[in-house]
Amino acid sequence: MKRYLLITILVVIALGPACGQESAAQCLPDTSAHSPLSGRNLFSSAWGWFSRWRDRAQISGFDPGYVGYPKTRPWLLGLYGTMAITSFDMTLPDMVGGSRYRIDNTTGFSSKLSLGLYYTGWGFSVGPRLSNKSDFYFSFSSYGRVFGFDIKLDHYRNLHSRISWANLGGGSHSDGTLYGLTGPEMVLMQLNTYFVFNARKFSYASALSQTTWQRRSAGSMIAGLSYNASYMGLDADFFEQLGPAVPYYADTLHVLSHNVLGGVGYAYNKVWGDGKWMLHASLLPMVRWSYFNDVEINPRGSLADWPEVYRRRYEADAAELRANAAVSHFSLAAMLRLAAFWNISERWVAGSVITVSQYWGGFHDGMKLSSFDWIALIYGGYRF
Repeated sequence: MKRYLLITILVVIALGPACGQESAAQCLPDTSAHSPLSGRNLFSSAWGWFSRWRDRAQISGFDPGYVGYPKTRPWLLGLYGTMAITSFDMTLPDMVGGSRYRIDNTTGFSSKLSLGLYYTGWGFSVGPRLSNKSDFYFSFSSYGRVFGFDIKLDHYRNLHSRISWANLGGGSHSDGTLYGLTGPEMVLMQLNTYFVFNARKFSYASALSQTTWQRRSAGSMIAGLSYNASYMGLDADFFEQLGPAVPYYADTLHVLSHNVLGGVGYAYNKVWGDGKWMLHASLLPMVRWSYFNDVEINPRGSLADWPEVYRRRYEADAAELRANAAVSHFSLAAMLRLAAFWNISERWVAGSVITVSQYWGGFHDGMKLSSFDWIALIYGGYRF
């Protein structure tokens, strides 16, 4: 104890001449505002770097005679009402007793109400379920001058479905169609990017988020690259509706598909009324590469309890289904956008956007997946 007390006294004496008559608080260095490792400085530096990068990417570089942006009101709060019809079709190759199966799924007319917040091109929106078809919607986006992207997630349940089959083997299993099926679940995830060639005079963000506005009419070639992932799940309740339509009794079927799409198109913004009104139209033809499809099928009950002939048939058909699903292939796709906007004042904006996108399954021997989306969006926004 005496040793620790002696060391403490010696340290105080050694510091005394350096501090003079100043208080201990004055002697200690103030690192809260000057240390490069302080939390406040790290945050300030990071925010400053982000702000400079954001300005270069999102708003700087426009020709002010063609494109403007809200310098004093960079935030935009919007309320979005969305009406949509989404279909997702799956065709299984020639199998299961020589028959080809096609399952057509559609959401019917679904509606969403979402709230979005944007800041100089960056934004997100989220919406709960309004109908018994759409469960959840979320998007995150960055719409810049030259480059931009958005990520969207949709969850649907209780889809309307029908299944049709064609007997190609000449057996006793005849052709047919079952309508009015319910139960499939679908999850869609999309990552869409764009590149604008005439980036000084044309603003894609003015059509996608209204965080900028087109002052004079202009158009541009655009390039797009997208990644789409889709999941479709069929449960036991769905298969119970099929009855004898399938030669074996499945319990669940899960289909996961990954697609990459890319293409070049054209977009145009038509402006009049001193920039208060704008019409937008763009068309982006694309090539789609379906590079990975995964199918998981599970039997009802235990295979060990099945008669051997049915068990062998089920195992062979399931293996063939997985093999055909994994076939990668190319096909065609397209995205069309039509939009109208009204800049009511410096603070208020209203608009409507219609997006139609489709990709085809193509001609190949594997499992074919096709999709069609029709989305109409009406919104009102407030800048602050």
